[in-house]
Amino acid sequence: MSQPQGVAPAAVKCPNCSHEVRYYGAIHSAFFGCGQCWTFFEYPETGAPKKLRKFKETPNHSPVLAIGSTGQLEGRTYRVTGYMWRCEVKAPWYRWEEFQLHDEATGAYRQLAVFHGHWLLIAPTEEHYRPNQNGVVEVADTDYLLYNQYRPRILYARGEFDWNVLTDESLTISEYISPPLMLVRERDRTNHWFTARHLEPQEVAEAFGLKPEQLPERSGVGAAQPAPGQATWPQLRTFSLLMALLVVGTHLFLMLQGNLTLFSKDFLSQPASTAPDSVQHLLPPAALERPPVVSPSFEVPQRGGVSVNLWADVNNNWLELPFTLVNEQTGQQFAGTGNMEYYFGVEDGESWSEGNRDQDLLLNTVPAGRYHLNFYPTADPLSPYPLTFRVRVEGRATAGSNALLALAALLLYPGWVWLRRRFHEQARWENSDFNPYASS
Repeated sequence: MSQPQGVAPAAVKCPNCSHEVRYYGAIHSAFFGCGQCWTFFEYPETGAPKKLRKFKETPNHSPVLAIGSTGQLEGRTYRVTGYMWRCEVKAPWYRWEEFQLHDEATGAYRQLAVFHGHWLLIAPTEEHYRPNQNGVVEVADTDYLLYNQYRPRILYARGEFDWNVLTDESLTISEYISPPLMLVRERDRTNHWFTARHLEPQEVAEAFGLKPEQLPERSGVGAAQPAPGQATWPQLRTFSLLMALLVVGTHLFLMLQGNLTLFSKDFLSQPASTAPDSVQHLLPPAALERPPVVSPSFEVPQRGGVSVNLWADVNNNWLELPFTLVNEQTGQQFAGTGNMEYYFGVEDGESWSEGNRDQDLLLNTVPAGRYHLNFYPTADPLSPYPLTFRVRVEGRATAGSNALLALAALLLYPGWVWLRRRFHEQARWENSDFNPYASS
């Protein structure tokens, strides 16, 4: 090249308008974009500069990172040497910016891309990957899913470049994501691979000495933007599953150790009135309240839950069984009410039924002692005949509802995090032609 060899920055003149384009890479830079007349040109080793393209439009804002500015990323000092504005050929409304970064220590180049406020730091790699037939790149630690595939168009370029950026328009670019990482394949006659990492805006702002509000406003979900709780989600998920298994296991253990039958007996509830059947239905409901029923005594061996299981031989009628569990030593009482009703029939040739003949009630923290049950039956006024009901009392009872409440409390926060991550992923893939959620 015939550029000056003095201390950077040096400059070359635009062949179209003679505006000086400053550059920093005297060895590698051969292509330049003029910010004055929008001309992209080559400055060869020998001979006159060649005009390659005059861009027709420019971004409607100034690049947030000025050419020539420096920043610290990943512990390295980078200088911004070039700026591009790009879009997809088939979807020109997808437009993004790319800044060429020059590593001041090694001379290596990186690209810093931003789309809708989402930043990616891109670097070439010597690795070569082979996507499978499902568009997945499998590596040791994770799988990268095909997210986007397109051909780029260069809308505008400014500054210096070590390659002719216009030739990128012949490439087919494929992006594979495993947030916060991305693999990028550029394909023409051969494949060239790049690795990329998502950067938070705060990280970019701090690197280049800017205020976060000076950066492009972030909208939507970025292709490689980590889902909420990305760093802690694996541990939270594992912990929650282990605790859920512990709750279920404890409940099953208590069920196996519990549910000791303390008492079981059938009773016959007689109607209070002895009026003939022909006039029974004419009597007021109170006339059909039934005499109390008292059970034999039984022992509750230890303090805990007591389950009262009720069943009644109801058919197209109902039986209500208020009861009290009475401690014969202390007089302490525990009350409950069972409601059994069952109806059935045939309508339009179809059989139907509704209701239940049984009901389970749980009395919590019943002290050990000797008890009996007092029942105060009330029956359907239209059923003035004896009704059989069965009572089974179980000690050391466990309530499935308690286990469900414990599980609900345990899984509430991880469930909320999971939903946020789910919605985040769905929003991410809405911009992809390879959306795995499209059919879900």
